[in-house]
Amino acid sequence: MTRRRLQLAAALVFVLGLAGASIALASGSNGGHGHGKGSFRASLSGFQETPANLSSGRGRLQLSMTSTQLTFRLDYSGLSGPPLVAHIHVGQRNVAGGVSVFFCGGGGKPPCPSSTSGTVSGTISAADVLGPVAQGVDLGNLAQLETAIKAGFAYANMHTVKYPAGEIRGQITRGHGHGHH
Repeated sequence: MTRRRLQLAAALVFVLGLAGASIALASGSNGGHGHGKGSFRASLSGFQETPANLSSGRGRLQLSMTSTQLTFRLDYSGLSGPPLVAHIHVGQRNVAGGVSVFFCGGGGKPPCPSSTSGTVSGTISAADVLGPVAQGVDLGNLAQLETAIKAGFAYANMHTVKYPAGEIRGQITRGHGHGHH
């Protein structure tokens, strides 16, 4: 009977080991994206701005992170006018934070499209990081911005003439960019 218990215990340890390995692989730090650091998304609207506004504009950001760059796609529609600038700020939900990097309209990036609906896409490298130094993100330090994004303390927004403080905003969260807006 003791031999039978030892065999069962050994089988149980083996099965639990396989289960643990499967869980570790499924929840790996790169989210199954090769050498990447993950995928992030944001759904942008006027109600998320600080202060909130009644814009009918909407947006969806898809962001992927590697050790050397961020690749982004920002689709937007229904803005009150063409965007002046679009960028990432460091700040938690419902708090205005400093600008870190631009998608368009500043920071060495091309001008924003001259339409109320469209797409902005490209890459961001360490050279694009402007800070905010007062919030602990040093000039040119992509790793510090990535830390803020991973912690949920970064948001994307777009500014227009009608809403110079920001027309639409969305907190950046982990995900594959398939969120609803």
